[in-house]
Amino acid sequence: MAYRLLILLLGTTLLVPLCAEQWTVLIHMAGDNNLWQNVIQDVNDMESVDLPANLNLIVQTDLPASSPYPGGSRWKIRRDNSPQITSPLIADLGVINSGDPRTLNAFFAWGFQRFPAERRMAVIWGHGDNWFKDQSFKWISPDYDAQSSLSVAEGDLRKVFAGLPGLDILVFDACSMQSLEVLAEVMDAADYVVASEERVPAAGFPYQSIIPLFASGSAEQIAAQITGKYLESYEAGGCQNPHGFTLPMTCSTIKTSALAAFYPAFRDYFFSGSLSSYTEMLGKREHYWEMNTAYNDVDVGEMLASYAGRGGGIDALAESWAACVVSSGSLNILHQVGSAAVWFPSTRQHFDAWWKHYAKLDFARYRWLTVLNRVYGPPGVAPPAPQVKGHEFILGTLALDLVQPDYPDSLWYELTIYEQNVATQQRQLTPGYWQSGFRVCLPVQNSCRVSICSVDLWGNRSDSTWVDVAYPDLPLELLISPNPVWDKALASARWYLPEDAAGSVELCLYNLRGQKVLSRRFFQAEAGEGVWLLSAETGFRKLGRGVYIVKLHAGGQVRQRKFTIN
Repeated sequence: MAYRLLILLLGTTLLVPLCAEQWTVLIHMAGDNNLWQNVIQDVNDMESVDLPANLNLIVQTDLPASSPYPGGSRWKIRRDNSPQITSPLIADLGVINSGDPRTLNAFFAWGFQRFPAERRMAVIWGHGDNWFKDQSFKWISPDYDAQSSLSVAEGDLRKVFAGLPGLDILVFDACSMQSLEVLAEVMDAADYVVASEERVPAAGFPYQSIIPLFASGSAEQIAAQITGKYLESYEAGGCQNPHGFTLPMTCSTIKTSALAAFYPAFRDYFFSGSLSSYTEMLGKREHYWEMNTAYNDVDVGEMLASYAGRGGGIDALAESWAACVVSSGSLNILHQVGSAAVWFPSTRQHFDAWWKHYAKLDFARYRWLTVLNRVYGPPGVAPPAPQVKGHEFILGTLALDLVQPDYPDSLWYELTIYEQNVATQQRQLTPGYWQSGFRVCLPVQNSCRVSICSVDLWGNRSDSTWVDVAYPDLPLELLISPNPVWDKALASARWYLPEDAAGSVELCLYNLRGQKVLSRRFFQAEAGEGVWLLSAETGFRKLGRGVYIVKLHAGGQVRQRKFTIN
């Protein structure tokens, strides 16, 4: 019986590597900064354990000139018991720039092509601080020699993964990278993202505990186990915390495919609130766990839980978030946190300092900036004024092209036309929030001045932008709209008549064979604009697809325009 059991155990052991999927894990370690000694320690941790037979573990290090391994190096990790890095050196790259997304992209592209596998994982190792910072701070993957770093808001993470095969797992071994903002940047690059919403100690992830996980299990199982191993390693006496320091720790695994449903649901719930509910949000925030630079981040799960039972879709939203979180946990924090962070500054001062940078993030399209702007109440300053890109006359209509100012919330615009210092027209314009530029058409018959100002949610008005418009001497003109005609019910022929062409007007419609198929005479057409509603003509509605010509006869002059019916 003992012999038979031994055979079964041996058979099981032999079958595991054969059944396990092949993995290639690529780790870029941005250590050309004050973390270079931790790079060497982490590589030694990787070398301290046996690698599963189904695992290719490739590391690219970037270390300062003063280190034992200066510049960029690529290593294929092998086990040893030496305090030095003894794994085979695949390539000596010389000086590289870890603050350039092309450096990381080139490594990942090379690694996955050189070591093809069924499953792929990438690790970005180094400093991090969620989405924000400027060049005077850390950002992600800083390179002190090159004086550069990666910027999430400028799209550098998207550039890192552009053109690469899809990842099964992406790990950020860096501070504060598990956030809704960062996830929105990488959700198309990886199926699962493992990271911490809190600070990560310099010791980082426990690679000696993580490497054996690849011997078996699905990508989701391995990702979830990485989360568990990370938290376990920082318990008192754990392999990354042998001295028992009490550190606030978090880690989670997020399933990115579930974010596609969560993000719009998150927007719809919070963006649909009234002004009174926005004020309540700030009160609730006082009780959340605060994290990271200036304590501006809060935990998504804790925030949603604070609204539990309120109706309005909050329970469904919480379930949607639960579907995103494969695993999560925390240590030494007396709050239910650990999933992912979202930016929620405690004061308008911090919001005003950073929102323009935040607006560049892909997550900004879910209107969280607008929610926060309303949470803090009236800003105390007037909104910026719109810009006038240009203007032109179309027939007798003034067309103004306007550009909305950068602003975290929707604005509407008051437009006033003055003729001889008397207001003759007033309009309220409400373009869409994402409509950067828009056109407004105004009937005018004289030179004028146009005033446009922005108005915010609380009625604050900007300074006015002024446009001086000189009314031109317009010639006889004809315009068919729309052109091409997709819907005959919308078709019309518009004209402009100068004073010398007023009176009897005839419009004739011809096919390409020169046959007149329709005509209309207007006996007392006045100077200025006029219109022939083609859509009202039975004969026009019967016309088939094709190219047609309209001729306008007025005051001994002729204008013609070609148009298409589709």
